[in-house]
Amino acid sequence: MNPEAETFSLSRSTHSTCEVVSLVGELDMVNSPTVAETLDALADNERPLIVDLTELTFIDSSGIHAILRPRPQQGSVLLVCPPGNIQRVLSVTKIDRVLSVYETLPEALAAVE
Repeated sequence: MNPEAETFSLSRSTHSTCEVVSLVGELDMVNSPTVAETLDALADNERPLIVDLTELTFIDSSGIHAILRPRPQQGSVLLVCPPGNIQRVLSVTKIDRVLSVYETLPEALAAVE
């Protein structure tokens, strides 16, 4: 294993109007089940869900699937992704046409208030 490989972490916070899940590092086939489980657990909540990709450095198809897979979502799902490699992936895969994408967390939070 490469000692310089980025570690992945996921954190969840509750705001007054929504839930925020922040992802850090590389979202690949190793970490995507954890992301899918976390998002599934929040899917039955009627509150909007913001997935913050600001600190994500890599995403593969399994990571995209973990975020996009069908859920009985009652509330809306928004993404936070500043310009860069991850945003280019979202654009190429047309995810930005399926979900609302904001460049900053404050912009996304303002959208759900």
